[in-house]
Amino acid sequence: MENACASGSAAVHQGITAILAGTAHRVLVVGAEKMTAADAQVVGAGLLGADYDLAGQSSSTGFAGLFATVARAYNERHGDCADTLALIAAKSHTNARVNPYAHLRKDYDATFCGTVSPANPLVAAPLRRTDCSPVSDGAAALVLTSEAITSAAHPPVRFLGVGHANDHLPSSRRDPLAFAATELAWHRALDQAGVDLADLSFLEVHDCFTIAELVLYEALGITERGKGRQALDEGWVLREGRQPVNPSGGLKSKGHPVGATGVSQHVLTAMQLTGMAGDMQLPCADLAAIHNMGGLAVANYVSVLGR
Repeated sequence: MENACASGSAAVHQGITAILAGTAHRVLVVGAEKMTAADAQVVGAGLLGADYDLAGQSSSTGFAGLFATVARAYNERHGDCADTLALIAAKSHTNARVNPYAHLRKDYDATFCGTVSPANPLVAAPLRRTDCSPVSDGAAALVLTSEAITSAAHPPVRFLGVGHANDHLPSSRRDPLAFAATELAWHRALDQAGVDLADLSFLEVHDCFTIAELVLYEALGITERGKGRQALDEGWVLREGRQPVNPSGGLKSKGHPVGATGVSQHVLTAMQLTGMAGDMQLPCADLAAIHNMGGLAVANYVSVLGR
């Protein structure tokens, strides 16, 4: 169950394995989730089933409480990150405005996202509502094949590299800011693809909470540890930056129906790479990486895709 949030990417990677093993030539991968029909406590309890320490226990804050501990650890080690998280949230909302599939398409600015108010209350201090991905319904699907595609209107997208790594299950054995298995999966995928971070046109990463995106800036090597704010201040990760992160709006704003998330990240990335992203389209989209995780960076999957 630790793998729940990463089940979509796990299925994609399993499909690739089947093709490489010769046991399949075409694989249909479908991810789907319906969460809004259940009340908050049921949803929270279900999601906590993906955490080794809290599975089966009651919690008023759910996974927001887990990632709030990451934010507090970041504050203690590197200084208050509240304003940085507000900038990340505002970036996500700006990007989601041009994504017709996004569930949150209101253009909240950094001032709104950084201010605790009745419209933006604390969910699990220091995380505010705008720091959290919404409970969502959704589905996505893609077809994997080893066959040459000649009849498609757009050139197919190619998997250049994949990486997977699991971290220790008990939180006591993990540094909450290391995302160590994420870093390992990331380098495995890039090494297999034969590319470096600087070669990537954009990234779609698992920003279930804004603090996750901040730590990912550092774990993936966009900035040094403790200096994730630099990626925002320098504009590197913005739509118009040198390496946009989550041009779709990410989980934070497009939605996070957990069973569909990993597949949807691959679909949205493929749309960018084939020039089919509509208003979301980036001017340069040749090579991209996708990161999807389950639990608190325990199960990690990375894909590198190119045209």
